[in-house]
Amino acid sequence: MKRFIKIILISGLIFNAGIQTSNAVSYTSHFPLIKSTYHINKSFDVVPNEKKGNKKVVLITIDDGPTKRAPEIMNIMMKHDVKAIFFINGMNNKRAPGIIEQEAKNGFAVGNHTWSHLNLKKEKNTDKIKREIDDNTKLITKITGSSPKFFRPPYGASSPYVHDLVKKDNMIFMNWSGSALDWEKSAKDEKVFLKNVLGSIHDGEIILLHEHPWTVKYLDTLITEIKQKGYTILDPNQITE
Repeated sequence: MKRFIKIILISGLIFNAGIQTSNAVSYTSHFPLIKSTYHINKSFDVVPNEKKGNKKVVLITIDDGPTKRAPEIMNIMMKHDVKAIFFINGMNNKRAPGIIEQEAKNGFAVGNHTWSHLNLKKEKNTDKIKREIDDNTKLITKITGSSPKFFRPPYGASSPYVHDLVKKDNMIFMNWSGSALDWEKSAKDEKVFLKNVLGSIHDGEIILLHEHPWTVKYLDTLITEIKQKGYTILDPNQITE
């Protein structure tokens, strides 16, 4: 009889331990690691908000879409499990319908790059400047269901008036601190393209790309080599200001 009771007690302890272990695993699985948040400094680099945050990061941004090459760009990036900001011009939407919606559904950020890629610094008509920004915001909001979080002026050219508009619209103003220079003919060569980015890459760099055929062609290699250098490609959702 004593032996029987002892077996029951031992079995009960093992059963309870199993429940506790199971519960512990279940509990921790519901609390994934919280990613660090970042802000953009005056040099247009992304910087961690926390002192111990990972500084060895870069952000990829892609301008002047949408184009029909965007799905291929997204597929390459999703293969590497990385995200980017697509800065779009509203006038291009008719030539590539459905792309903006697809970008948002795939978890990419859709940024405001003005309606027609207007040089905002040279333009003196403030009403026109406001329309360029507002019309693009309305389009992005209508298609994605959310107003754009990020704004980039075409050519990187801006003015105090533009900064004020962007701030009132609760968008984060963003230029870049590194580029593939993929608008230059020389960048059609893979070695030149990669060197333009990797030759001077630095912590927090905001990388500028465009939806050119050669950019698409070399993007997979570029992302691979960025990672091999030890950089994490930042998710735009981690940027708070």
